[in-house]
Amino acid sequence: MTDCDHEIVFNGMVNVNRDNYLQGAVDVWRCRKCKTLFCDDKRYNEPLKASVGFETIADDEEWGVLTCTTQRDVFMNSLGVKPGKKITHACRDGSTHEFVVGNGYTLSPEILLPIHRVYLVKDNLNKNIEAGYYRLTMK
Repeated sequence: MTDCDHEIVFNGMVNVNRDNYLQGAVDVWRCRKCKTLFCDDKRYNEPLKASVGFETIADDEEWGVLTCTTQRDVFMNSLGVKPGKKITHACRDGSTHEFVVGNGYTLSPEILLPIHRVYLVKDNLNKNIEAGYYRLTMK
């Protein structure tokens, strides 16, 4: 990790939608000195934390948003990702899956339901991620 005495300021957000309906957002913060990103999740129907988290990720990782999509809802959370990293995820239905992040930030093995995707925060800053079931399955 860097030895920077961080001066953190708000940088933007990433909205996560389910078929045009906002499910939550990732607040993105940046250090003015070293440009390190920090993320904090906000999901509807969940209470807000008393403080902003400013969790850190490894220097060789990127901030990503993992989405878990069913026909009824989208669960999302931010985490550090890099090609080759193993991610263990517990879906809301209680099932647990282990994924490996691919070179294009795809997840394997691909599971049909729920649908899991990783979106890079830097590519989606101040944008909407459309992670709804019908949008993901339209051909």
